[in-house]
Amino acid sequence: MTTRRAIFGLGSFATATALVLGLAGAAQAQSTDPSFRLNNRSNQTIMEIYANSSQVSDWGRDHLGANVLPPGQSFIVRLPDGQCINDIRIVLEGGQNIDRMQINTCNLTDINYP
Repeated sequence: MTTRRAIFGLGSFATATALVLGLAGAAQAQSTDPSFRLNNRSNQTIMEIYANSSQVSDWGRDHLGANVLPPGQSFIVRLPDGQCINDIRIVLEGGQNIDRMQINTCNLTDINYP
C-alpha cells in the first residue's frame, strides 16, 4: 500500500522542500496520482488555484473556476496521472500570489495553506 503525506505550511517553501526531500528517502513506493487536497487554514479566501506541470511555461487553468475557497474549507485539485512534478499558485483575495515550484505532488495527499 502506498502512503502519501501532507506538506504543511505553503508559506514556508524551505519546510515544504525539506518534507518532500524527506519523503524521497522513505522506503515507500511512489504513487502516480498527483492529485491533492488544498486545505485553506488561513483567514483569507483563496480566489484561484493553479497547478501545472513544472515542464510547462504557463499556469494553465484556474482549478476553482467560478468558485472560491473560503477559510476552513478544502478543495481537491485533480491532475493527470503521472504528472508528479508540479508548480502551484494560489491567488488570495486582494490579488496576492503564493507560488511553490517543483513540488512532487505524487508523494503527498494534502497541501495546507498557510
